[in-house]
Amino acid sequence: MLLLAFDTTTRVCTVALGDGDNIRAEYMLHIKRTHSRHLLPLIVSLLKDSGVDKDRLDGVVVSVGPGSFTGIRVGMATAKGLCLGLKIPVVGVMTLDALAGACAVFPGLICPILDARRDQVYTALYRGGTADPQMLQPAAALSCGKLVKMLGDYEEEVIFLGDAVKGFGKELKLQLGEKRYKQAPLPSCFNRASLVLQRGVRIWREEGPLSPHALKPFYIRLPEAERKLQEKNRKEKSKIAGKDHPHDDR
Repeated sequence: MLLLAFDTTTRVCTVALGDGDNIRAEYMLHIKRTHSRHLLPLIVSLLKDSGVDKDRLDGVVVSVGPGSFTGIRVGMATAKGLCLGLKIPVVGVMTLDALAGACAVFPGLICPILDARRDQVYTALYRGGTADPQMLQPAAALSCGKLVKMLGDYEEEVIFLGDAVKGFGKELKLQLGEKRYKQAPLPSCFNRASLVLQRGVRIWREEGPLSPHALKPFYIRLPEAERKLQEKNRKEKSKIAGKDHPHDDR
């Protein structure tokens, strides 16, 4: 089972090639440039350097979010295009599930956090200690205060990883205390296609792959453009309703 995996949901653009449980190659770029310029060249280089023709691929594994809305769209479009062109299926992996796998053997709580802007993080909570971390709290967009409140329901040590550790780590450490707050090593804090691949192989075996037409993004909250459009539509409907039902000034 030869699978190509990639993740473009954060600033990291990363691709990997795996054969069953064996990771054959992985490339990773952590730069400011757009993923739309780098993803396909990375895939081409990865396959060429691995001596694998694209026609040999059995499927694609892609991270579907949460994360950057633009990044999610780049990954989804590329996955669908490859799968339709090669007539192969796809597996979508939730970004936080894949990231939690980097600390799977940690015998406490695993809390991946990704920058969601607006002073929030995309996060979920897992219990580690096994090859497949157990989800305790579903994915959500939370402020630092709400995240700390959620963690107050547990007593174990918590290991944090993800690109939001840099911005939120100090506050989380202050609120939770040094005994509970743990931070993953820097290489484990970044999204990696090998983690997406690892999770995707498990999903493929347990649930089966999907048709590329069935692949859906996982946003948690609406993209900014859609949110503003909905707000605009609500305001316009309110104005129309106000004109249809004027106040009685008698």
